[in-house]
Amino acid sequence: MEVTVVNRLTALLLAMTIAGGNAFGQGQASGRSGTPSVRVAQGSVVPARSSSVPRPNRPTGRPVSHQSLISQGDTGTVGEEVVYDYEPESVVLGESYDPNEGLAEIGGGCTSCGGGGCSSCGDSCGPSPLGFDLCNPGGFDGRQLCICLPSHGWASVEYLMWYQSGMETPALVTTSPVPTAQNLAGVLPLATTLYGGNNDILSDRMSGTRVRFGWWFANNPNLGIEGEYLGFGTRTESFDRQSNGADILARPFYNAVTGLEDSELVSYPGLLSGRVRTEATSKLDGAAVRFKRLLCCSSGCGFSPIACGPVPSQSRIDATLGWRYYQLNEGLSIQEDLTSLNTNNPGSFVLNDRFRTLNQFNGAELGVQWAGRRGYWSLDMLMRLGIGNTRQRVQIDGTTTTTQNGVTTAANGGLLAQRTNIGTYDRNQFGIAPELGATLGYQVTQHLRLTAGYSFIYWSNVVRPGDQIDTTVNPNLLPPENPTQTAFLNPRFAFRETDYWVQGLSLGGEYRW
Repeated sequence: MEVTVVNRLTALLLAMTIAGGNAFGQGQASGRSGTPSVRVAQGSVVPARSSSVPRPNRPTGRPVSHQSLISQGDTGTVGEEVVYDYEPESVVLGESYDPNEGLAEIGGGCTSCGGGGCSSCGDSCGPSPLGFDLCNPGGFDGRQLCICLPSHGWASVEYLMWYQSGMETPALVTTSPVPTAQNLAGVLPLATTLYGGNNDILSDRMSGTRVRFGWWFANNPNLGIEGEYLGFGTRTESFDRQSNGADILARPFYNAVTGLEDSELVSYPGLLSGRVRTEATSKLDGAAVRFKRLLCCSSGCGFSPIACGPVPSQSRIDATLGWRYYQLNEGLSIQEDLTSLNTNNPGSFVLNDRFRTLNQFNGAELGVQWAGRRGYWSLDMLMRLGIGNTRQRVQIDGTTTTTQNGVTTAANGGLLAQRTNIGTYDRNQFGIAPELGATLGYQVTQHLRLTAGYSFIYWSNVVRPGDQIDTTVNPNLLPPENPTQTAFLNPRFAFRETDYWVQGLSLGGEYRW
């Protein structure tokens, strides 16, 4: 009896041992290396650790899977929520959301590692070869550098080293070798041109400044506004030649009465001593106000041969719409100062011809800008088109001052500016003003970037002083004018248009906050 009881107790203990061992083995086989299980119910998901990724404030718009912040692992959708299944744990972000909402919380897709699979693009993914993550550096929020998170303001100043298209003029000053006959002295085409003609003027380098400033709206970080001003100092080019009568100086023109080339003498042996001076000026200014709209952006990793490792890489495209203004103010003047060498007919003369033009462009501006960053380096490119109205103004004036026997008299009209073309003329013309630009930058500090760039601007349908000169002249209209002169009323005025362009390099800096 006692043996039977012992045998039964032994069998019961053995059965419990075997059953407990099987249960323990099954429990270990169902684990996932320490990964907490996720229970999914209809329309809801309960994460094991939901604090690993912050939740957006207001879940609307497209799924966060479109952002580079979370792009690895398998995805599954239950109800209206999106589940991102990662190893070794599951991460749940809840419903789909608008990337514009909660940019400050999750970086708007600007996490330096993105979905490229790299592990050392920034502090959040490992040691950075740059010392800090461009989009999420310690100590500040990254808005200064991260071009995918445009919640910032900016200001830039550039020094411009530009060239403009030269101004064309007819031959204004000529010379001939002594002893050329008086009736042939300075007469084209045999005479030598000293100023004007085939040599464009005002084509040398000009210096200027361009300032830009703007900000992205806090309540709509995809929309911003920018102001721009560019200006150059007055560019001046002059020519000055004088002679005591030993050399020949002349001003050529086409004689409307004879139908032949002719000239007015400034200096001729035994007849006249004189001086001729020309001065051409040009000044360009411009301004613009434009709205900027983010179209798209991306971020990830790129390899830097300088850093010899992965660095943050970003790019974005913006569209712009605004108002553009240009003003081109130019002038050309010619002055003669003559003294008679004929003792039987003494006297002196001062002649002035002045031509001035003003062009003002006002129009709408459409454009697109691309910006790219790789580590400390950046490249920005832009294309813009201005379409609008160009107001053209031409002013022509001339005077002659004569001194004989101590008596000085003044009269309207010089040589190329007579009563037949003197006046102010205005009109409006359709114009276009496209612009191309590229800027290379290097990030010096978290806020400051040094830049070097190239720009090209074209402007159609402008008037320039040299083109408004009519070299066909009736000598009988020169002061003192023959009052009975009614034929060959030349020179005459007519609007003559041309195209204008400027291009060149720029050096400057940009500050972002």
